[in-house]
Amino acid sequence: MNVKEERLVINSGNVFDSISGKVNPNTSIVVKDRKILWVGPTDQYEKEEGDNVIDATGKFAMPGMVECHVHIYVTGTPQYEREQLRTKTDMYHYIALNNVQKHLQTGFTCVRDAGCYPGVAPALRRIIDQGVVAGPRLVVTDKGIWQWGNQEAVAPDHMINFDREHDQVPYGVDAVKHAVRDLKYRGAQYVKTATTGGVLHGMESKVSFTLWTEEELVAIVEEAHRNDMHVASHAHGKAGIVKAVKAGIDTIEHASFLDEEAVDLLLKNDTYIIPTQTAAMSLVSPTLMQMMPPEVQKKTIEVDKQMKISHKLAFERGVKIAIGTDAGTPGNYHGNTGNEVRLMVEDVGMNTTQALQAATIEGARAIWMDEKIGSIEKGKFADILICNQNPLENINHITDYKNFSHVIKDGKIMVENGQIVYFSPKKSLPK
Repeated sequence: MNVKEERLVINSGNVFDSISGKVNPNTSIVVKDRKILWVGPTDQYEKEEGDNVIDATGKFAMPGMVECHVHIYVTGTPQYEREQLRTKTDMYHYIALNNVQKHLQTGFTCVRDAGCYPGVAPALRRIIDQGVVAGPRLVVTDKGIWQWGNQEAVAPDHMINFDREHDQVPYGVDAVKHAVRDLKYRGAQYVKTATTGGVLHGMESKVSFTLWTEEELVAIVEEAHRNDMHVASHAHGKAGIVKAVKAGIDTIEHASFLDEEAVDLLLKNDTYIIPTQTAAMSLVSPTLMQMMPPEVQKKTIEVDKQMKISHKLAFERGVKIAIGTDAGTPGNYHGNTGNEVRLMVEDVGMNTTQALQAATIEGARAIWMDEKIGSIEKGKFADILICNQNPLENINHITDYKNFSHVIKDGKIMVENGQIVYFSPKKSLPK
C-alpha cells in the first residue's frame, strides 16, 4: 500500500447522508490528511495528479458505523469462565486487538469499550491512534466504577479479593469523585457505572435494585462532565434506569424494563438507550441456556422477553437509540454488530434508514463524537464504508462483511473485501 499523503477520492457513488436520511447519487468524496476535504457532485470536484481514486459507481457509500457497547478483552465463548482461568493476563492485549479488528472488518470504524481488564483498552487505543496497527477508533472507560455489593460475586475467595482490590468499588461522594479523576488519569475517555444488578451474575445480583445513593450518582456525573467525559450506566430494571436518568447519566445500557413513566423521563432528559438485544438473543439459545446456572437462565428469559417490548415502546415514543451489542458475553461474538442493526428493524420497528442512522450519526451523538464522526461532511474524520449492495433496500446487506468493498478510517483504506490491508509504514532498519 502506498503510504504517501496523497488524496483519496471516492468517485461517483450513492452517498448516504446520515443526518437527513437521504441518498445523494453520483457524488464524490475527496479525502486528505485523515479528513474529508470535499463532498459534492462528481462533475464538480477538481482532479489532482496523483489522486488515489476508488470507483464507487453503482455502489453505496455511508459513514463508518459506531458500536457503542462491547467488552474487548473477552471473546464470547459460552465457556467464558473456563477460558478466563486458562488465560494469562498479558494475553488480554492480543485478544483485544483481534476482537477490535473484527469490528473494523465488519464496517464499524468506532467502538466504545464498556469495561475491560485494567490498562488494556487505553493502551490499545493509543497504539491504534499512532497507526501502529489497523483498528477502529476506540472510546474507552478502562475498568469502570462499580458499587461493591450490587453484583454478587461467586468465586473462590482469593478471586473475590482480587476483584475487590482491582475494581473501582468506592463509596461516598468524595470517593466517587476521586474514582472519576483516577479513570481520567488512567486514560479513560468516559465513565461506565451500573445502577442495577446483572443477568450473568449471582442470585443476589438483582436487575431491579441499585446500591448507589442519589448523591453518589450525581457526584459521578458532575465530576465526569467537568472533565469532559460522558457517563454510561448498565441498567436493566426500571428503578435503576430512573435513578440514572435523574442523575443526568448520558446513556442507558440495556434498558430492559421500561414503562411509560420511564420513557417520559428518558425523553425529558434527552437520554440515549443502547439496547444490546444481541446479548439476550445469544443467551436464550437452547445450547447456551443448558450451560448457564438456573438463576441466570431465569433472568435471561425474563430480560429477553421484556427488552423487546421496552425497546419498541421507547422507539415509538421517540427515545434516542444507538447501536451496541455487549459483545464478549456468552455466545455474543465480536464482529456481529450488523445483526443488532438488523434487529432494530425486525424487533424495534425502525425502517432501514432509521437503523442506519442509529448505527452512524446517533451512535456518534450518544458518545459525544458527532463533531468528528457519524456523517460524511467536510471537516470530519474520513471514516467511510463502501457497500456493493445498498442496505437501505435490504437491511441484511449490513450483516454481510463481504458486501463491504472498502472500510476506510482516518482517510486510510483499512479493509478491502473483508481483509485488512493497512499496515504501519515501514521504518528504516538500523544499519
